[in-house]
Amino acid sequence: MIVLGLVLVIAVVVAAISVRGAASGERQGDPMLARKIILGFGFAVLMPMLIHYGIDVFVAPVDSRAHYQELQRLREREEDAGDQIEKARLREERYSREQRYEAHHDQAGRLHFFIGAPIGIVVTLVGSFVKAQAIGGGLMLGGIFTFTGGCAWYWADLSRQGRFLVLLVAFAVLLWIGYQRLSELKRPSKSS
Repeated sequence: MIVLGLVLVIAVVVAAISVRGAASGERQGDPMLARKIILGFGFAVLMPMLIHYGIDVFVAPVDSRAHYQELQRLREREEDAGDQIEKARLREERYSREQRYEAHHDQAGRLHFFIGAPIGIVVTLVGSFVKAQAIGGGLMLGGIFTFTGGCAWYWADLSRQGRFLVLLVAFAVLLWIGYQRLSELKRPSKSS
């Protein structure tokens, strides 16, 4: 839903830029601007999906729907059980399933964080070195989205200090890119 909203916002911005240039009769500076924005946005949207679904290929996620259906089935059997011993056994089985599910979910969150967040930072840095604006910008934004997605998986389990350090690293990387890389790109090239 959020992605759809972002797509609509980008489409409106691109359309507004195109219409404004055409309506004013000005020659547009870059006739490929809309396509570059769309290409960059495509990289930005697909990058986090690629990384996080890639992680799921190697570490299969628990089927949440099947898990909750099984818990519901155990609850119903527990309610219908005639004696207390059977009720206690079913309750223990349900509790055991919930514990295994939580442990697997926590492990998946850690993997998405410890793989997704660093890959997001690396992709953001790599994007800052790419000369093609649409690709470089798309990779940078995709890296930021991947980093954010990786953090979202494990954010609640991080300590306050951990959250601060993660944000500090991300901020430092963006600051370096903004100061160092973008200023390098604006410098006139020295021709002999």
